[in-house]
Amino acid sequence: MRKPEKGPRGGLVVWLMAVIVISLAPAMHPIAADIAVLSLTAYAINAHSRQ
Repeated sequence: MRKPEKGPRGGLVVWLMAVIVISLAPAMHPIAADIAVLSLTAYAINAHSRQ
């Protein structure tokens, strides 16, 4: 069980980027949206592997 004083997994930056990408995805070109989501996923995996 996680400690209550810890933030969400992946850090606040990952959650913020996810909200921005999801909010802007409908207005983006489908290929650009796919690239943005893939980049966010790669960043989250990389950040998680360092912990």
